[in-house]
Amino acid sequence: MNLTRKHFSLFVFVVLLSGSGISQLSLAGGWDLDKGPNVSTIQGKLVCIGCSLMGGVGSNSQCGTYTTHNIGLRMGDGSLWHFVNNQTGHDIIFAHNLLDGKKATITGFMYPIAHMIEIVSINIDGVTDEQVSEAAYKEDQLIGKALLERKKGEAPAITHYMMPE
Repeated sequence: MNLTRKHFSLFVFVVLLSGSGISQLSLAGGWDLDKGPNVSTIQGKLVCIGCSLMGGVGSNSQCGTYTTHNIGLRMGDGSLWHFVNNQTGHDIIFAHNLLDGKKATITGFMYPIAHMIEIVSINIDGVTDEQVSEAAYKEDQLIGKALLERKKGEAPAITHYMMPE
C-alpha cells in the first residue's frame, strides 16, 4: 500500500468514526497524534476482573479453575479497567492473592475504548513492590507448570498459590 492509500484509508476511518460520536475516545490523546496519550492519576480498588463480572452480571468466568485471576481496577463509578500486560503491569495483573481488594493510586495512560490502563506508577495501600513481585513470580511458576501439563483440547487446570496471612 503506498502512502496515498494509507492517508485515504485513515481519512475514511476518521470520517466514519466522527459520525459515531466516539471520535474523541478512539485514541487516548484524542485525534492530536503529536500530543500523545493523556496521563491521568486515578484511584480505585484492585479486583479480579473475571470474578467481578461473574458476581455483577453473571458472566461464566472460571477464574481459578481454568485460568488465572487477573487483577484490574474498579473505579468509583463501578467501571472495570484492565491493565496493559507489560513490564510494569504484569506483576500487578498476576499478584491476585496479595492485591485483590486493595486500594490503589495509579498514574498512567488510559485507553477508554479498550478500558485499559498502561501503568506508569502505582501506589498500593499497605503493599511493597517487593511483595508484588514475589506474589506474581509464584503465580507465574504455577501458570507455567499448568501450561506444560495441559493436554490438547483441554484448558489448563491451575492450583493457585495462596499468600500466607
